[in-house]
Amino acid sequence: MVRKTERWRHARWARIGKRRFPAFAGVLLLGTAAAAQEAALEGRAALEKWVETKRLICKERQDWRAEKALLEDRIQLVRRETQSLKESAAQASSGIGEAEQKLAEATAKINELKAATAGLAQDIVRLEAGVLTLLKQAPTPIVERVRPLSQRIPKPGTETRLGLSERFQNVIGVLNEMNKFSREITVTSEVRDQPDGAKAEVTVVYLGIARAYYCKAASGVAGIGRPGPDGWVWEPHNELAPAVAEAIAIYRNEKPAGYVLLPGGVQ
Repeated sequence: MVRKTERWRHARWARIGKRRFPAFAGVLLLGTAAAAQEAALEGRAALEKWVETKRLICKERQDWRAEKALLEDRIQLVRRETQSLKESAAQASSGIGEAEQKLAEATAKINELKAATAGLAQDIVRLEAGVLTLLKQAPTPIVERVRPLSQRIPKPGTETRLGLSERFQNVIGVLNEMNKFSREITVTSEVRDQPDGAKAEVTVVYLGIARAYYCKAASGVAGIGRPGPDGWVWEPHNELAPAVAEAIAIYRNEKPAGYVLLPGGVQ
């Protein structure tokens, strides 16, 4: 009885096992497919990441090469600029040396000119004082002729803004005119004071700057002039009126040339 029961149990489990095996196998197959799909998805994602990583690496390499080329160009440019600056600095140093030498030479010349100018400044002061003294003793025509120049000559002890060159030009201009006047005979009309206090318009003959004669033939007035310390001194000599009038007529070509005796002498 027992054996029959055991055989029955084994037969029952066999029947149950035969009924449940297909379902278990399906479940097992379904789990395997899902795992395979999941593994495929994971592999695909890994492949995509690998491809992306390779692309990024390639891009980084390209960017690095471009940056490297740019940096090399900049390095070359900086080197050229550095070399150019070195050459410019060398030229500047050479130029500074030459400039310093020229400056030293110019300074030496300036010092020489200053020393010479100091002496010239003393000379021009003496010349100006001498010219002003001469003008006090000069006849009226030459004084009027050089007035534009003489007015620019500073009086002794006064300040002036004129440069040395201009001051020398003024002095030389006055002296040249006086020298020219001293070699000429000048005839002019002036007003002379008479002994009786009256004034008379007379014709004056200047023999340079040493002597002059005046006359008014119609009234028989005549005289002699000579330079004095404070201006010309005029003395009446009416007896010379005919001789002076004749000399003036000869000078003006109103009479033929001839000898006229007039008192001379220079003081």
